[in-house]
Amino acid sequence: MKKIFILLFFIVTSCGYQPIYKADKNRIEIKVGEVEFIGNKELGREIYSTLGIKTIANNKSLEKLILDSKKNIIETSKNSKGQVISYQIFISVKLSFFDIDNNLSREKTFSKDFSYNVQENKFKFKKHQVDIENNLKNKIIEDINIYFNFK
Repeated sequence: MKKIFILLFFIVTSCGYQPIYKADKNRIEIKVGEVEFIGNKELGREIYSTLGIKTIANNKSLEKLILDSKKNIIETSKNSKGQVISYQIFISVKLSFFDIDNNLSREKTFSKDFSYNVQENKFKFKKHQVDIENNLKNKIIEDINIYFNFK
């Protein structure tokens, strides 16, 4: 009977745990006056649209955001025939916020990389590359959200 009571007590009481990625109504909303994309603009636009940063045009009192994104795929090793057998992909995103006077107010760089081997089937290999790129992009987005929430 004591064991059931103790178990019930632990189930009913809470330790105060809250997930980091929980959709919270108290979450800080980032508003910028202007956004500029540098580097890999397609990657930058994908990340920007996922972040939920609001752009309010013609508002001179808000900061300007420059999103510099880069994607680089490097051949890391080759076999004796000269064929590539492994690659490494790097994705880097630099957020730069500028104030009204165009002075840098804050800047943060987020980057991830991953190494992978070549597969025999070219279709599966290309799909694998896209999946890896999406995973790295999602991890960077998570890191940016954590940065905004705990800034």
